[in-house]
Amino acid sequence: MADPTRIVILGGGFGGAYLAQSLQKHAKRHDLEITIIDRNNFFVFYPLLVEAGTGSIEPRHCTVPIREFARSSELLMAEVKDLDLAEGEVVCRLIGDDRDRRVGFDHLVLALGSVTRILPENIVSGVREHAFEMKHMTDAVAIRDRAIELLELANATSSLEEKQRLLHFVIVGGNVTGIEVVGELENFVRDATVQYAHLRREDCSFTVIEGAPSILSILPTHLHDWSRRNLEERGITIQEGLTVKEVHGDHVITSDDRRLPCSTVIWTAGIAPNPILKSFKGLPLNTFGGLECSPDYSAKGMNGVWGLGDCASIPGLDAKPMPPLAQIAIRQAPQLASNIIASIEGRPTKPADVHVQGILVPLGRHKGVAKLKGIRIEGFFAWAMWRAIYLMKTPGWRRRFRLMMDWFLNLFCKRDYVQLGMIPASHREFHGQLRTGRTNDGVGSDRPAESD
Repeated sequence: MADPTRIVILGGGFGGAYLAQSLQKHAKRHDLEITIIDRNNFFVFYPLLVEAGTGSIEPRHCTVPIREFARSSELLMAEVKDLDLAEGEVVCRLIGDDRDRRVGFDHLVLALGSVTRILPENIVSGVREHAFEMKHMTDAVAIRDRAIELLELANATSSLEEKQRLLHFVIVGGNVTGIEVVGELENFVRDATVQYAHLRREDCSFTVIEGAPSILSILPTHLHDWSRRNLEERGITIQEGLTVKEVHGDHVITSDDRRLPCSTVIWTAGIAPNPILKSFKGLPLNTFGGLECSPDYSAKGMNGVWGLGDCASIPGLDAKPMPPLAQIAIRQAPQLASNIIASIEGRPTKPADVHVQGILVPLGRHKGVAKLKGIRIEGFFAWAMWRAIYLMKTPGWRRRFRLMMDWFLNLFCKRDYVQLGMIPASHREFHGQLRTGRTNDGVGSDRPAESD
């Protein structure tokens, strides 16, 4: 009896999990042995990450168990240590174990995702020490905890100037993620002030700093202009064509040498491929550290090695690399599965054919903007469309029902403005000031940068 064809997927995020699910349809016919390696046994439905962090929905309602999602695949909760491409083996270490293991493969898929792009210290200093990211559930909840702690501190502070510094939130990056964050955070923080006797809504301020000429540059001019006006009417300051060159515990320095007092900086200024790729010898990488792929998802110059999602540069039909979006990774997965099966059967593979179907951006307070197949929508209807589409995209009917109930209950019940204990105690003090909490980026996850 012939040995099964071993397919190992590094990363159990959107791309990796959906690929495993697609391959399972061919598992019996082609005797496939599918293994996912990820340091977590779940992936986060990222379009709902910001709402989960601020308490609009329960965090567990936007986490998807990989074992449930890809039932016929084997999952190893492990960190990838190395690749032995010559022997066809992945060197990994199970979480909680102290020894390396080797997992053999006939086909290897790299779906390791991305990390927040942190520029070198000589360009922007202090980001790693003082700024939050928005890549993981712990990031989202830690920002919520940070906001509550600052509200408590500001309420007990007599100095108006100090109150305003404590409650000034700076978001660096006016892309989809940055605008989602500021829209939801402004709603959350200002609504929370009613519970504090010595705070007013006006004590809270929010600034978005975007290096491009406009926020949401991925959208048509009409929509990003409408978004800017809507946010500014809510008292959110939009600084376009501006960057940050220094991040400190109590202020930031902008590229025009202005000093902005603040206590929280959220860094959403782009992404980069998972840096672990650079530690693997023999992979074709581009100048950004991403896996260079042919149009059929195969790593250039290699047999049996494939790329998927944020960590891979895959040319579309227009020869340009496909953007790192959640919707792209999800739709890449079945195409890559078909190409892997074609390779096993000795048939020609097909080039990638995935394009952006639309962009939906919630702005908070029941407003949003959307571009779907040429149709441009703004306001309440765009926000309602965002919720309806992502409700149906959420994996599993039970999870959809829970999500729908969260949204329904929010119509009648106020959120609880309490901490969830996500800021480590060791991160709370910095030169006498509260400092940001941080989490380590785990190896082995495909994490699309923007919600689509």
